[in-house]
Amino acid sequence: MKKFLVLSDVHANYPALQAIETFVQRDRFHWVINAGDLVVYCTFPNETIEWFRKKRNTLCIVGNTDNRVLRILAGRPLDRPRREEKRVMYYWTCETLLPGNARYLQSLPGQRDFTIDGIRIGVSHGTSDDEEETLSPDVPKSRFRELARNSLCQVQIMGHSHAPFHKIVDEVHFLNPGSAGRMFDGDPRASFAILSIHSGKISVEHFRIPYPVEQVTESMKRNRLPDIYRKMYETGTKLN
Repeated sequence: MKKFLVLSDVHANYPALQAIETFVQRDRFHWVINAGDLVVYCTFPNETIEWFRKKRNTLCIVGNTDNRVLRILAGRPLDRPRREEKRVMYYWTCETLLPGNARYLQSLPGQRDFTIDGIRIGVSHGTSDDEEETLSPDVPKSRFRELARNSLCQVQIMGHSHAPFHKIVDEVHFLNPGSAGRMFDGDPRASFAILSIHSGKISVEHFRIPYPVEQVTESMKRNRLPDIYRKMYETGTKLN
């Protein structure tokens, strides 16, 4: 059996990442997969990136927030988001990132795919068409069918929506692990999934676990970042 720890949208929330690691520490994973958005909106970008850098057999891609950080680091203007409370986190992240971690982020692709035990797995942030396309459980089935028709993969892993789900449409498994670091559904617990492949059979388990939110909110306060982030992490809701 091959097992994969599937993460997405950590958003520099290292305390949540540590809690997940503690929860699954007895499991042995063939790969750790992250579907983008490693950084921005929390205060531990270096710790988060270093966690992935130090792990063996990690497969990471960049998401839309990562790409905006890379845009700033390349000296280009930030076009989105427009709200100052959000923009400040992008610039703070760029100022905080250590050079080696910035280079690691720059090295990551926007999509990946690989084959294991005859099962082809694709990893994208939004969809293979658009990194900012928001796929959630209530997206019309016709859209999933369109994606399945154009996919060469039996499993398609994505993030971005922060909405955990597993759908099988036209024999393609669509898997979103939810957000490890910043859930939007009113439940602040970290979200992740475990993907298992055994003799050609695919199974998925989703998990929600608590983490020390106070470590995040105290760090926000120490770094004099907008207070709206405290409420966001304490309540598990979106900024807007």
